[in-house]
Amino acid sequence: MATRVIVTTETGTEVLDEEDEVLESYPDDQHEPTLARFLAQGWEVEEDGP
Repeated sequence: MATRVIVTTETGTEVLDEEDEVLESYPDDQHEPTLARFLAQGWEVEEDGP
């Protein structure tokens, strides 16, 4: 199964794949909307936190 990592810092939010390639990038904090979108698409959360 594919892996996606949502990384949010003071410079914005990025979505990375299993090889740390950037799939999506936002200049602001989009962690919650991005997480909600992935969950709505059927993705499972393995870990969420700092």
